Amino acid sequence: MFLSPLQIIESLALRKGDVVADFGCGSGAYVFASAKLVGDRGKVLAIDIHKEILEKINREAEKMDLININTILADIEKKIEVESYSCDAVILSNVLSEVTEVDKVLEEAKRILKPNGIFLIVDWKETDHNLSLKRHNILKEEYITAILAKNSIFVKKHFPAGRFHYAFIAM
Repeated sequence: MFLSPLQIIESLALRKGDVVADFGCGSGAYVFASAKLVGDRGKVLAIDIHKEILEKINREAEKMDLININTILADIEKKIEVESYSCDAVILSNVLSEVTEVDKVLEEAKRILKPNGIFLIVDWKETDHNLSLKRHNILKEEYITAILAKNSIFVKKHFPAGRFHYAFIAM
């Protein structure tokens, strides 16, 4: 069972006008869900290293008449062209297990987050299911929370994300 991105995004309690950054946005499920919640006065930054993915998000946004999505071609393990302290929320869904330098990604996410901003972290769990066994680098939730704590970021709320993922909000 998977929890839908919309269900997860709704737990962030985003408001109209908020700015959300989705690191490693992939197909854009969280991007589109966030864009609807923050409205036209808000903004969603869809950040990915793959140009084709961002082009697809732009096409889908146009079809859906969403004008509040900005795509950014960037490596999330390096400095991203986003102003410091400009985002209300940063989404890290299934990306921490894909990068080499988790610390650098979290550092950059923290840099662009407003002082009272929130992190949404969703990533793979270790299970005996084939879907998990095929993952190259599953990072245990305890490992991620320890890195966050080292950076003065603490888990505020856990929520169920299905059999294959863990999910939590941190500040």
